[in-house]
Amino acid sequence: MNKIFLLLIFSSGCFFSQNYIDEGNRLLSENKFFEAEEVFQKGVKNEPDNLILKSQLALAFINQNKNDQAENIIVEILKVEPSFTAAYWYGGINNFSKNKPDFRKAIFYFEKSYDLIDEKSGQYFGVNFFIGKSYHNILYTEGLSYDEVSRMLETYRKYVELQPDAENADAIKSFILKVEKSRPGKNVKKWVIANSAQNADKIIKNELNEQ
Repeated sequence: MNKIFLLLIFSSGCFFSQNYIDEGNRLLSENKFFEAEEVFQKGVKNEPDNLILKSQLALAFINQNKNDQAENIIVEILKVEPSFTAAYWYGGINNFSKNKPDFRKAIFYFEKSYDLIDEKSGQYFGVNFFIGKSYHNILYTEGLSYDEVSRMLETYRKYVELQPDAENADAIKSFILKVEKSRPGKNVKKWVIANSAQNADKIIKNELNEQ
């Protein structure tokens, strides 16, 4: 799955801002991320209240691993427009893909975007993948609660339903079956799956609630 999705073909009522958007998105599609950043920076300078330009500037930053700058813009956008779908989507991508991922923060953003994304769009199967995969990664580090495991399974199932021929579909289906077979009950506070160098199988460690 590609690291970054362009969320929408944005349109704007302003001729000049649309020029910035079209040119910047063209550069993004050509992997000319710094050049795209420069175009969007110019656009934002001329139209500081244009949230579309700001969101695409955040995307240009993300593609250059300028994650803190991207996060600052995303937060700024959401203060102005709390239902701005692109900001939530890019916030999720930013925290999922950075060198030291923050998967819980990624989940926060992706969940915020979940009901705002058109179910017929590519972002809909994408958001299900990213939520499932973020929980999947957390399961191997700090562990998940019973409800979090349920949400992981729900989103992974939706992803393979929508993308049955994806390269990772069989692996995810296998993982779903393994989790369904092995997951502990609701009385378990947190479930962690750890890799063992001495055993190729996954070792399950259950952290029980205090009695």
